[in-house]
Amino acid sequence: MAHVVGPFERHLRDAIALNRERASLYAALSKGASAPISRTLIAAERFLLPVAHWFDGRAAPYHKEGIPLLESLFVPMSGAPPFVPARPLAGRRGDQPAPRPGAIGRRIRAAYDAGSFAGAARALEGEVDALAGSESDFLLRHLLESARRLAQLAPGHIALARERGLRSPAPLLARLLRLHLWGLAPAHVLDERAHPLHARGIAILAQDLPVIPPAHD
Repeated sequence: MAHVVGPFERHLRDAIALNRERASLYAALSKGASAPISRTLIAAERFLLPVAHWFDGRAAPYHKEGIPLLESLFVPMSGAPPFVPARPLAGRRGDQPAPRPGAIGRRIRAAYDAGSFAGAARALEGEVDALAGSESDFLLRHLLESARRLAQLAPGHIALARERGLRSPAPLLARLLRLHLWGLAPAHVLDERAHPLHARGIAILAQDLPVIPPAHD
């Protein structure tokens, strides 16, 4: 049987291609200092490929019925900013503390437990807003934006599945939300490792991630 690449796996494969292309560019600018960040990011994306394929397979019946469960979630990597060799980055605002991914995850899980996806969406909106105006924490913000979009889209997808007599996708979407939250801590680690490069104007991560808009935009 031919391997079918779904939207989640396609998103990861496109991200891997972009990060591989840019890894050598960043390495040349940083005299190799960026290489561990690029290797770790690409390795994490490759590690997630089977996971993405599993999610795509579970979402396929909904896609066939016109419910864009994952198709509407993952934005094209073509939306990432163009590569610029030198880009000054201001970092966090002076009044902005470093994010604590464990605490962020606990707040979102508590909001989900209290109010399902709508509650998680409100909590995620607040977490994304807390990072606004900062040129830092790019990978962490990317995951939070994706989780926010997931939580905002989920109620509509669940209602549409119910109308069409399909099993609720809520458990699958909840598992995908947990995957996002699991990724917050390693994303924060990579962001922190990128800060010294940002101070040198090397915008690794800063210009390699597309903005993920809220679902209501």
